[in-house]
Formats: sequence, structure tokens, C-alpha cells
Amino acid sequence: MSVKKELAKEIRILEEEIKVLEIKRSRSQAALIESLISRQQPDESEMQFFRTFTADIDVKRERMLALMEQLEKLV
Repeated sequence: MSVKKELAKEIRILEEEIKVLEIKRSRSQAALIESLISRQQPDESEMQFFRTFTADIDVKRERMLALMEQLEKLV
């Protein structure tokens, strides 16, 4: 029973972390879209933030999916 609770807890934590990262990424995304609309060169730091947040989100999603599969096997 405790293994199930631990997996569920870790999944919830990852979901919250993903939400926070998506909010941060959306700020960079908005800046990138604004530069495209304004036909200006995008700020290199905004592009790097976007790439970093996206990579972090992808890693956390993969981990979350693996944990969800483990949890389903236990049920």
C-alpha cells in the first residue's frame, strides 16, 4: 500500500512541477511570438529559456508516464 501512495505522491509532485514550468515557458513563448509578429529578431535568451523549459517539461512528463505505468501494474 505504501508503494502505491509513494508513486501517487510523486506523480502529483511532477504534475505540479510541470504546471509551473509551463507557466514559465509561456512567458518566453509570448516574447518569441511578439518578436515574430513585430518582425524582429527574437531575443537569444528568450529562445534559450523556451528550449530549457521545454526540455525540462519533456523529462518530467516521461518520468510521470513511467510512474503511472508502474502504478497501473500495482493496481
